[in-house]
Amino acid sequence: MAKSILKYPELNTSRLKLREIEVADAEDIFNYASKPEVSRYLVWHPHKSVEDTYAYIDFTKKMFENREWIVLGIEFKENKKFVGTIDIRGWNSVHNCAEIGYVLSMDYWNKGIASEALRAVIGFCFDELEMNRVEAHCEEENTASERVMEKCGMKYEGALRQKVFIKDKYRTMKMYSILKNEYHK
Repeated sequence: MAKSILKYPELNTSRLKLREIEVADAEDIFNYASKPEVSRYLVWHPHKSVEDTYAYIDFTKKMFENREWIVLGIEFKENKKFVGTIDIRGWNSVHNCAEIGYVLSMDYWNKGIASEALRAVIGFCFDELEMNRVEAHCEEENTASERVMEKCGMKYEGALRQKVFIKDKYRTMKMYSILKNEYHK
């Protein structure tokens, strides 16, 4: 079974700080989470008000307290801007398999930030949480997310036909994974 994590981890890369989400981040989160393009391929709908964002922040804290998810904020060090989140689900399981999901502000797309954050979290999963497998999936039309996973050494495993119901439609998800023995720092 995975190591027990009692406090939020903080991970640093050359450009990013991955850290606990704070109430002070609400405005930055709302600014990207309110844009339909950002949640286009995700199960959640755009935030309609900052109250939706506060509820999300509360949700992340409860999920961590219940040892179900670790949701880390992605802070761009250069300007200390909160630009997205990356989460680890299922990490507290006897299977030593975690699932990662991520979302990023449109202002920071195509800058290698999602790949940088994903690499850091994959390393954390293997080195600190003692995972054997890390997986992620994306909606089949989300080619940008596919590229992020491939850049991080994840391998395509196949399509999960009509796996999720997103925005009034069943969607096929592409599954990617990386195993501990495939991971290279």
